[in-house]
Amino acid sequence: MKKMKRFLIACAAIIGLAASANAQILYKVEKKGSDKVSYILGTHHFAPLAVVDSISELPSILKSVDKLYGELDMAQMSNPEVVAGMQQAIIAPADSTLDKVLDETQLAKLTAVWNNLTGGAAPLENMYGLKPSVLSTQIAAILTMKVFPELNPMEGIDATMQNRAKEIGKPVDGLETMDFQINMLYNRPITEQAEGLMKTIEDFDNAEKKSIELSNAYLNHDITTILKLMEEEEEDEATMNRMVYDRNAAWVERLAKEMPQESIFVVVGAAHIPGKKGVAEGLRQAGFKVTPVI
Repeated sequence: MKKMKRFLIACAAIIGLAASANAQILYKVEKKGSDKVSYILGTHHFAPLAVVDSISELPSILKSVDKLYGELDMAQMSNPEVVAGMQQAIIAPADSTLDKVLDETQLAKLTAVWNNLTGGAAPLENMYGLKPSVLSTQIAAILTMKVFPELNPMEGIDATMQNRAKEIGKPVDGLETMDFQINMLYNRPITEQAEGLMKTIEDFDNAEKKSIELSNAYLNHDITTILKLMEEEEEDEATMNRMVYDRNAAWVERLAKEMPQESIFVVVGAAHIPGKKGVAEGLRQAGFKVTPVI
């Protein structure tokens, strides 16, 4: 199960799966003594817009807040320097390409899975120069999009919510920088990345099943399934800390300082919201009242 755990954490980082103690994805945040009301929306980075467009309260909430925070200010993705940095970060060193860090048997297994996922439209040989974590990310995305075949990749929930905020004059900022996220995802040792990738491939049928379960759980706001899949196998706590818990704690520290002064709409992958180390509980521990809305 440890091999599955790492893949599920990667999926959570990429697709932001959701739940709450009352199966909610939208929360109101208040603090006694302050008239500022903030909100948290849990997103799924590959879900169709219809999921959030069905929440009638969102337009009025967006108008009521002072600013919007995403995990990342998506406008950075159009910055040529940021794009160049990303392109450089995902390229493996010449002595650590996939065909050099994987043995013949591993490469054959990866090729079989990759061809099955892509229908042979994107030969694995063309991906040899990318870091293993890039392949892990791509596999997680492809599996998730099986649940949402109607998805328009140009209409992600996170970017769309930021664009809507800007359209009505609300400032948008990121809780993290692109450099931080690149380092988190792609700057771990290549051998560690390759190990994580192959653990997914070795148990791929189960990985596919669990990924689909997670995606469907988001649609159903099913806290029981999400937390069970996310928090089992505690021996992988180091990965959970790096990908989820440490980030949650940093966000809570920042938000707890700002929310009493400004109404903030926090739009983040909803795997970060639930649980004892989630953003909702962190804000409660910091003295805020966090109430599910829908």
